[in-house]
Amino acid sequence: MQFAALTIIAPGATLAAQCEAIAAAGCAGVETIVFPTTRLELWSREMQQSTNNAGLQPVVVILGGLALYQPEPMGWIREALEAIAELGAAALLTPEYRAQDPLPLFPPYPGPSSKEQEQVDQTLNEISQLATALGVRIFLEPITQFESRFWRDVDTVLSVCEQLNNLQFGLCLDFHNMNITEANIEASIGRVGTWIRHIHLADSNRRLPGQGHINFATGLAALRAVGYAGWYSFECAVEGDFADQVRQTVHMLEQSINQR
Repeated sequence: MQFAALTIIAPGATLAAQCEAIAAAGCAGVETIVFPTTRLELWSREMQQSTNNAGLQPVVVILGGLALYQPEPMGWIREALEAIAELGAAALLTPEYRAQDPLPLFPPYPGPSSKEQEQVDQTLNEISQLATALGVRIFLEPITQFESRFWRDVDTVLSVCEQLNNLQFGLCLDFHNMNITEANIEASIGRVGTWIRHIHLADSNRRLPGQGHINFATGLAALRAVGYAGWYSFECAVEGDFADQVRQTVHMLEQSINQR
């Protein structure tokens, strides 16, 4: 198993300090995020230097602040994907990420308009062409009804990947999200199969695995059964000493998968 961690959960006031903390926690990779306000040239240099100094591999860069249901500035997306490709990392995105207002409590949950969905489809087709031209991998993440009107379950995003029919694309599955959106996490993993490209680790309460009620043993076994051999990235709160807590969790997860 290869472990990474998101920079924003690691202690440290700078990217360099966060990378050092992630390396000290026993992880081999790093996941981070950029926004349309990010100065990409400066960020790219800092990212390369920080990961090299810490001995980490840049694994995933989240494209934050997107609203693909609106005409999106493809110039920034192109620049971001070019920078990510140069790092040798993959990009992760979802069409919308914001708190829903009013907060949906019961299904059926309100969805986007047909015009907004058409805009998302058009933009994804453009991103698909960019991904092919740049040779950069794109991970699409299902999230929850509380955070978006789009991509609220695994099957929906699987359908998007199949329609795009581009080997540069695949799914990022988040255990915390699946705990909310899926009737059976293991069955959903089995349906997605080889489309899985990345895994986010977070328990039911968005804390470290083992600190909530998700059965990670069966989930990890399901991933092994479909042949998943990619990265596992911590995207969760870490209370107490960061390095100690993450190292303990890595040991627990490795034992869990090796015992099955």
